[in-house]
Amino acid sequence: MADGHGRAISASVAGAVAAGYVAILLTRPGSPALTTGLTGGLTRAAILCAGVLWLRAAQWAPGRVRLALRMLGVAIIVRAVGGTIWIGGYLVKGSAGIPIPPLSMAAFAVTMLLGPVAVALLFGNRRIAGVRTLLDAMLIGIGLLYLAWATVLGPTYHVQGGGIPALSSLTYPLVNVVVMTMVLVLVRDAVPVIRTTAKLAATGLAFSFVSDCAYAFLSVEGSYRPGSVSDTGWLLGALVMAVATPRRRELAGIGAFTKPQPSRILLPYLPFILALGTTVVLFVIRNGQVEPTLYAISTVLTVLVVVRQLVTLKDNRTLTQRLERAVEDFRHRAYHDPLTGLANRDKFLEMMERRLAPAAGPRLGVLYIDLDGFKPINDTLGHAAGDRVLTVVAQRLSEAARSDDVVARIGGDEFAIMLAELQYTADAETVAQRIQSALGAGIDIDGVPVRVGASIGIAYGRPGRIGLGELLRNADVAMYTAKLQGRRRTVAFEPHLLSRRPLGQVS
Repeated sequence: MADGHGRAISASVAGAVAAGYVAILLTRPGSPALTTGLTGGLTRAAILCAGVLWLRAAQWAPGRVRLALRMLGVAIIVRAVGGTIWIGGYLVKGSAGIPIPPLSMAAFAVTMLLGPVAVALLFGNRRIAGVRTLLDAMLIGIGLLYLAWATVLGPTYHVQGGGIPALSSLTYPLVNVVVMTMVLVLVRDAVPVIRTTAKLAATGLAFSFVSDCAYAFLSVEGSYRPGSVSDTGWLLGALVMAVATPRRRELAGIGAFTKPQPSRILLPYLPFILALGTTVVLFVIRNGQVEPTLYAISTVLTVLVVVRQLVTLKDNRTLTQRLERAVEDFRHRAYHDPLTGLANRDKFLEMMERRLAPAAGPRLGVLYIDLDGFKPINDTLGHAAGDRVLTVVAQRLSEAARSDDVVARIGGDEFAIMLAELQYTADAETVAQRIQSALGAGIDIDGVPVRVGASIGIAYGRPGRIGLGELLRNADVAMYTAKLQGRRRTVAFEPHLLSRRPLGQVS
């Protein structure tokens, strides 16, 4: 709230300065030189103020952000110095001072070098690199170049006769296109707490860009005069940049992760849409005659849009594959024991229900297995050793079972095996014998030999003749009987075993 209040005050002050500037332009007090001095001085003061504010904000910023703020502050201040030298030359020499002096050119060159680097350091994040981001930047940059060339830069270039000299005079507006491109891309990726700063900075640069283009065009025509309406963008750009200065709270959260939002995903296509509209207007106004440069730029822009869509399709396919793998992984985790990798109780019961669901079908066998001698190992050697024993037991159970059997860990040291399509009861007994033999081999835990056995209960049933609960109860009763008979043995269920079932035994 305090940051928002401070920015509101800054905006009010900026509005008052802008109103004063407009009043000077409308009333033009005194001589043209006085008007130029007032408007030029006000503009350079605003630029200088913006630079000082960005430089001051560096004291609250961490690491690379502090460096970025310092670089940006210096770049803005140097621009103010260059502009002051330029306006001073005009006031001293009159019309002869309109061409930009070498010192001012040097100052503007420093701004052009420091500005893009500072913007990238400030608003960028670790996700800025990538093919998609590069394509977005090219889309925005080429789209802005098309708009600028169609409206101002192209006519300026042709008025000067074309060629390298004419192109060199457009250096500053072209660099602004690059900076605007960077800012728009980085606005899209900026973290939420500094997104307001990024948007305001982009707006300020846009105002300055308009005046840069106007200066390039009017100076070629010989009609440019400092202090004219075309300079207004420089003042407004400086004022907005001053208001955009990041606050302490914003800088504190600049390292946070940001999620892309749909409205910003469409940002790279906005310049393309504007360029398309400009093409239609020019085609109508010029009776179908569009200069070759615009044709070339529009061709590149169209190719970029097609490539960007292909990349989007690839990204969507990759995302779909990731989602499918995530769903598969979630399904696996939901139905498998994390320690042993076997099916868990839910998966086992689901498979059993599916097998018993038909009205008729082949016989089904269930082996209910409870380990003997596991608790002393777990209590003596620790839970880590116990987990390793369970993992080895799970592996041996899987090796002893048939290929189409379902082996599951029911919980703790209890396991179960579903034997589907059991033709002979002897097949289930054979599996049980292999389990007893495998577990009798002993297990080595860090050089300590341990041994576990198994009490195994076997129960049989057919779909339509027995329910899931009854079948599992029968296997449980058989297993409990095996324990009562001395452990480490296998018992097949018989109905008379129910009379020996203790009251505490659950089905």
